[in-house]
Amino acid sequence: MSANHKFLVPLADGLAVESVYYGSGTLCLSSQAGCAVGCPFCASGSRGLLRNLSVAELWAQVEAAHALGIKPRRLTLSGIGEPLHNFAAVREFLANCRSLNLPLSLTTTGSPTAHFRRMILLPHNGLMLSLHAGCAVTHRRLIPRGAELGDLLSVLEESLSGLSRRRRRKIGINYLLLAGINDSPAEFAELLPLFQRFPELTLHLLACNPVPESAFVSPDSAHVDELHVWLSAQGVNARRANAWRVQAEGGCGTLFAHRLGNSSDW
Repeated sequence: MSANHKFLVPLADGLAVESVYYGSGTLCLSSQAGCAVGCPFCASGSRGLLRNLSVAELWAQVEAAHALGIKPRRLTLSGIGEPLHNFAAVREFLANCRSLNLPLSLTTTGSPTAHFRRMILLPHNGLMLSLHAGCAVTHRRLIPRGAELGDLLSVLEESLSGLSRRRRRKIGINYLLLAGINDSPAEFAELLPLFQRFPELTLHLLACNPVPESAFVSPDSAHVDELHVWLSAQGVNARRANAWRVQAEGGCGTLFAHRLGNSSDW
């Protein structure tokens, strides 16, 4: 299967979560039904947090993909939910994936920071920290119920100092570009010391997928190109969003939890 494919996975209690397979070979899984972080640009938390998913329900998403004829080469916990809010199940799932030689990466806002510190050291295939800002005020606006930006950066820098260069390359920063909000060089300038100290880090410049009732949009491609050139000149390993993430079924920020057969509950 070479195109993206988003699908619904029913759960035993009448809830359902969405997962998405990227044509690049990665299956994006949800770790919770709903989300408590409340990012205003993301649909996944618009209905609040319903509950954590069990390890069996994490595997159920993989099995649902297999039933559709999808054989992913790698997994990522980057769908609905904050993986660190479901830390015990995610840690067990990670261990299971490792025993099966199935690479698993995660995307997190880094909250709570104690779990973030632990997750950095676990044998994942990649850990992406979603910051979306360089200034504390912007970060709080975009990730209202996450950890403080200063605390996240402190934990990250301390942890990276103890990692090999190879392990550092598995850590990245996700930055969702939002026009007029976080897309100025001044915002990025606050992060430059981090990338200059740890040049192995990658900065992922992500595009905003359309979400119902959301006014957030990404800047045009010319502005993104300008930012990329400026960041590269500062020595930052910056990458633009790949084609899979900006397709209509790209998933990022658009996945919902559902209550089957009773949509009036929403």
